Amino acid sequence: MDWHDWKSDGYASSPALDHDVVALRISGTVRLMQARDGKTHPSIAMPGNVTLDPRGMESKWSWDKPGAVAIVRIPPTLLLDAAESALKAPPAAIELPNCFGRKDVFVERIITLFLDELRAPPHPAQTYITQALSSALACHIVCRFNSQGLPVQPVPVDMHTRAVQRVKDYIQENLEQHITLDTLASLANVSRFHFARMFRQSAGVSAMTFLERARMARAQALIRVGGIPLAQVAMLVGYADQSYFTRRFRLHVGVTPAAYAREFGGRRRRP
Repeated sequence: MDWHDWKSDGYASSPALDHDVVALRISGTVRLMQARDGKTHPSIAMPGNVTLDPRGMESKWSWDKPGAVAIVRIPPTLLLDAAESALKAPPAAIELPNCFGRKDVFVERIITLFLDELRAPPHPAQTYITQALSSALACHIVCRFNSQGLPVQPVPVDMHTRAVQRVKDYIQENLEQHITLDTLASLANVSRFHFARMFRQSAGVSAMTFLERARMARAQALIRVGGIPLAQVAMLVGYADQSYFTRRFRLHVGVTPAAYAREFGGRRRRP
């Protein structure tokens, strides 16, 4: 994502790109002139205005007042994954329109959440959040903006039992590792979009929720054994940041790891 905050009027141009671009006006009401694909479009652009610049088109813009714009670059592979999972069509059928401006509340909310994450201090869940936001935005784009007008394909009811179990076994055996949706989807041999929806339908919760619950169950078991420093417990269940582990543990268990250790730690060795 790119962030541009112009302090005055201005002009910009871009060569034909190999990816699609979605732009959201964040602030400033301006007279905006856009030129793409041989068409010139004058408009009054206000906060919340969404434009879409398809790949392969040169583009030019000019504006008369200050304002800020967030620009999201969507790689073709992300759109292909979204098309494969959501549309009844081969990926080659995805063609996004030359959109000079419209209102789309969903796009506005997703890009705003992206901006919030970019401005937030780094934290352990940031990768998961940005992956989920990217997937949601790409799926919405191919369903709502695809100029082919293809119907949405119903999501499969469930995932093969063996695939679900393979993913669960992997999670249990690798709780100390950094586990991503892409890794789990590859184990199930489906796209990330398919995996996120199908796992929830098969297991009753999202894959990330299942992962965190498994980590918390393992952490409780390690604490009950006793003799393991809490910082090491956090590392053994995949949390390099002990303070973040403490917050998540308290959310799931109701008490901090230290309080849980005082109550249950080393219970197996007691007479």
